[in-house]
Amino acid sequence: MQRKADLQPSSRDASLRPASFDEKDNSVEVIWTTGAPVRRFDRTEGRFYDEQLIVEDSAIRLGRLNNGAPFLDTHNDFNLSSVIGVVETGSAKLRDGKGYARVRLSVAEGHRDIVANIKAGIIMNISVGYRIHKVEKIEGGAGLVPIWRAVDWEPMELSAVPVPADAGSQIRGGKRAAEWRAMPCEFRSRSPTDRDVSWMRMRNANWRLGIR
Repeated sequence: MQRKADLQPSSRDASLRPASFDEKDNSVEVIWTTGAPVRRFDRTEGRFYDEQLIVEDSAIRLGRLNNGAPFLDTHNDFNLSSVIGVVETGSAKLRDGKGYARVRLSVAEGHRDIVANIKAGIIMNISVGYRIHKVEKIEGGAGLVPIWRAVDWEPMELSAVPVPADAGSQIRGGKRAAEWRAMPCEFRSRSPTDRDVSWMRMRNANWRLGIR
């Protein structure tokens, strides 16, 4: 089974916390996920669903963030000039159902205004770009939309954005079309009355790259 591209906005709020700014190393703390459900549209089946990112150690691959993932200007990953910071090595952690990290901001002249607005609390929203490796699909009851639980997902980058989608994530304050790549992804589904989860390994399926 192969999923078609979903070009609906796929972004997750995160937040910057200007009060956490450290002048010594020019860094600020961020909350990059709260796991809040976000409404999506599945073009393959022609219906809406709620996407939920599971915020647990067993569900999130933190390797990329903790190895110095980029902090970008609105998810622009085509130009080096869009790198306005970097996630401090080893700073990405999960606590109380949220994802935290510390971002060291750029010292480049061209980024001075953005960094100044982050420090002043004008730019507060950030968004996480991520890949989903495994999804658990739970069918909704009468009048309810299905829930797609991302039980294995990987943050790829963080971005400063003007508009958020997961209202609890910020710089301690985005939208972009979701993309689908031809990479392996594992789906499992169940109905509200099923005791057993049915698994489906998708050949030539898609590994979702999303943004929140």
